[in-house]
Amino acid sequence: MGDRSAGRVVFASSCAVCHTLFGEGGKIGPDLTGGQKRRNLDTLLAKVVDPNSELPLESRLTVAKLKDGRTVAGMVANRTASTLTLKAIGDPVTVALSDIASTELAPYSLMPEGLLEGLDATQRRNLVAYLMGDEQAPLPATP
Repeated sequence: MGDRSAGRVVFASSCAVCHTLFGEGGKIGPDLTGGQKRRNLDTLLAKVVDPNSELPLESRLTVAKLKDGRTVAGMVANRTASTLTLKAIGDPVTVALSDIASTELAPYSLMPEGLLEGLDATQRRNLVAYLMGDEQAPLPATP
C-alpha cells in the first residue's frame, strides 16, 4: 500500500484547503472523516478522479450576483429569511437577500478534476493510504 504519514503531508498540501480529515483541514468541502465511501478504493478513486460524477446539491458552487455589480461565490453555509452565507477559501461571506440580483448553482464541484495528475505514483499511493485509514497518521519524522 502506501505510507500514511507521507500521505498526510500530501493531503495537507492538496486537499486540506477545503476538506477536513481526522479533525484537520478546511470546512469548504465535506468532512471526509466519517465517510465510509473513502474506505472503498474504487469509490474513492472515482470521487477524486471525477468529482462531478456524483454531485450532491450541497457540494455545488453557488454564484450570487449582487445588485451593486459584485459577484460572490461559495458553498451555502447558511440561509435565513433575510441573509445568505457562502463559505469559500477565507472567511464566509454573508449578504442580505435584498442585495442579491440573482443566484445560480454551478453544474460542477469546486474540487478540481485532475488532482492526481499533479502527483507522482508514490504520492498517489501515500494519499490513498491516508484517505482510506481509520485514524490520524502521525506526521513523518523529520531528519
